[in-house]
Amino acid sequence: MVAGATTVGAGRIFADLPLSPSYWIYYDMATGTRNPGESPASTFQQLFPFSHYYLGWTDQVGRQNIRDFNQHLYLYPAPWLTCWIQYHRFWLFSARDALYNAAAQVSRVSPNGSAGYDVGQEVDLVLNFHLGPRSDILAGYCTLFGGDFLRQTGPSANSSLSFVQYQFRW
Repeated sequence: MVAGATTVGAGRIFADLPLSPSYWIYYDMATGTRNPGESPASTFQQLFPFSHYYLGWTDQVGRQNIRDFNQHLYLYPAPWLTCWIQYHRFWLFSARDALYNAAAQVSRVSPNGSAGYDVGQEVDLVLNFHLGPRSDILAGYCTLFGGDFLRQTGPSANSSLSFVQYQFRW
């Protein structure tokens, strides 16, 4: 196997501005196999998937056969509230390899590559309410707007997620 992945990013905290914004921009890439079934395989194998922070909260995209241009904006309207906005633009690394989800499972494939590279765009809004030193409430709304690849390889191209979770740390 000959495969790889990389992440390049830069950001800045603007502590002197209202809401103390923090802005980050990244490019993530993980290789895919150009000719599935032939050696050497070149699809990057993610060992410990944890994509929420890196590849969007809908879990439709994992760190295999993917290119992701993404931006993150953090705002702090109050000491007990963090607002996090993510934007992702996804493309397949190889049109003939599959789209893998956050669990590293094949979710869609275009064997001859005719569906193209365009997976789509995702926008995530996450609010973190800090209730105390050991507990938070996390709430969010996330949506993936499917591109040509998703539209041509399955019944539904778009997906959305709404969630609320309570976190207790001890």
